[in-house]
Amino acid sequence: MSITIVHPNVENLQSFSDLFDLEKLLQSDGILPWLLANGWKYDDQSCLIANIVDESTSINEVWDSKEFDFNALSDESKEKLNQIFEHFYL
Repeated sequence: MSITIVHPNVENLQSFSDLFDLEKLLQSDGILPWLLANGWKYDDQSCLIANIVDESTSINEVWDSKEFDFNALSDESKEKLNQIFEHFYL
């Protein structure tokens, strides 16, 4: 299976437009726009993941987080997150 990471833009975030200001979100330096653009729901889980990533200094620090059990995610979700993290951290 191949997973393609989508760059956040207005078109692929349109379904969330009633939840927040898209223009402000797209100017964000954080990872939340990447999660939402790649199919993650705008919920407490994705916000927690975004906070962990934004506060971490490496991919390993994210995966080793005590705040969220990344190992409990499906293999597909972990693969997608790993690709987003790699893109975000490079």
